[in-house]
Amino acid sequence: MKLKDEIVLGSIDGRDFAIATGSLSKEFSGIINNNSTANYIFQLLKTEQSEDSIVDAMLKKYDADEEVVRADVKEVLNKLEELNILE
Repeated sequence: MKLKDEIVLGSIDGRDFAIATGSLSKEFSGIINNNSTANYIFQLLKTEQSEDSIVDAMLKKYDADEEVVRADVKEVLNKLEELNILE
């Protein structure tokens, strides 16, 4: 899975966000404000990833329990699937 190409990531004044462009903006016209953890997941999803590869990358970056990381990743991925912005 990965973000659809029409999702653009950005940062203004230290605040990270994602927006839909092109035809995708007809389906999703909002702005997703990301904390640093969610932004890292979005950055990973610019290329093809699996849930496990994201969890592995998060465990390397953050000192956290795998169960907590896996639950957080699953929550973000579920939301992205609801918004239909993953390929």
